[in-house]
Amino acid sequence: MRKLIQNIVLIGLLLISCTKEPYDYENDRTSYYKNLIFNKYNDSTIICVTFNIQLGFNAFSDPWDKSQIGANEEQLQNITHVLKQISPDIIALQEVPRNRFNAEIKDFLERLAENLDMNYAFGAHGFNDPYGIYPVHGEWGNAILTKYQIQNICNKEIENIDKWQKRSMIDVELMINDSVFLHALSLHYIPIQEGIPNTANYLHDHGKPIILMGDFNYMGEISELKEIGLADSDSNYIIHSIDRILYSDTFFETKEIGSLADTNYTSDHPANYSILKLKN
Repeated sequence: MRKLIQNIVLIGLLLISCTKEPYDYENDRTSYYKNLIFNKYNDSTIICVTFNIQLGFNAFSDPWDKSQIGANEEQLQNITHVLKQISPDIIALQEVPRNRFNAEIKDFLERLAENLDMNYAFGAHGFNDPYGIYPVHGEWGNAILTKYQIQNICNKEIENIDKWQKRSMIDVELMINDSVFLHALSLHYIPIQEGIPNTANYLHDHGKPIILMGDFNYMGEISELKEIGLADSDSNYIIHSIDRILYSDTFFETKEIGSLADTNYTSDHPANYSILKLKN
């Protein structure tokens, strides 16, 4: 009788383990960073770029169509080529794939960092999919690539409609040299109403210089961010894109801006850049 009971319990445990979800879709959200180089700099200007890479698919492909395959070697080289033309010091990426089901290269960010000889940080939105492809295999999110040393990161959730529609913002503390530190952030709004005020609340008492980049999905003035001392590098120019670069106006000023959309149609977004001058 005891043997029978033990067998029943064992079968029950096996059934539970077989039906258990591999991820906690409500809460699981991968974030990590790695330094590959450890140089120190005395830069007076910082070249920043924000680029939505559409999960490693070109402008004419649909990364949410599970029958299509992307994030391949050709796209990796195309994205590398776009970014090398700008020669940035800090790169904010959005729609970065990690172990995605229809990505040929599963460690896409790591391969890109190797191509660019940069340190990298990744923050996922979670195991979620706005178009309901299920089961979800892999994640997507934001990243920072940089020549500067990464000290630490925080992957902060800023939008949450439900477990399938969540967005996070990665905050990366960078060391320029022994006395100069700054925070570079990459975000991608859904957008909904809570994204901008949640970002402003998070950054309100930050204290250190901030460079906030990403796909804002919004072209107007963002008063909540302006009120906490962030200036838009595009505010006096003509790009007026949803892909924007904001910065702490007490620490930086805009020296130059530009936008690069390559003829290979590498993404459905251009790579927008700003050259920021450090104030004395």
